[in-house]
Amino acid sequence: MSFIDNHPLRGAFVANQLERLAALIVAQGEDLLRDGGVQFPSRAASTVLLIGEEGEIAVADIAKTLTQPHQLVTQRIELLMDLGLVKRASDPEDGRRKIVVLTAKGGEQYRRLKARLVQARAAFAALFEEIGGDLPALILRAMDALNERPLTQRVAAAKRVGA
Repeated sequence: MSFIDNHPLRGAFVANQLERLAALIVAQGEDLLRDGGVQFPSRAASTVLLIGEEGEIAVADIAKTLTQPHQLVTQRIELLMDLGLVKRASDPEDGRRKIVVLTAKGGEQYRRLKARLVQARAAFAALFEEIGGDLPALILRAMDALNERPLTQRVAAAKRVGA
């Protein structure tokens, strides 16, 4: 527990709590993947999953699909190439365009990842039942609500009600 966790104003520190929760999940996720024989960092899991499901895909399409910066995806692809999990190839329909595909080792790692993700999904389902709420659904609802009506508008509305 931190100073904020018990403070009467803790509700204003949701971002701090979510960052700490994310860090905890990432650390435990690293352990979970490693224990399952996955040999790449958890931060590259969505990239490997997407490449495995698509079969072949351009880096720009990975970035767009995962809503991540192109530069970040390029760095992850370089990491996966260094680990021998993916390779670049020419697009058969456009030789100027490069696509990314899994190597044989990458295919084996993809299968291990998928098996571990199925187990993680079940573990998270049990966690969400334990805490009494579907956390991903709540997070998406919160993001939608804040995009529709930002905090500044919510504070202004609260001031009007309190005045």
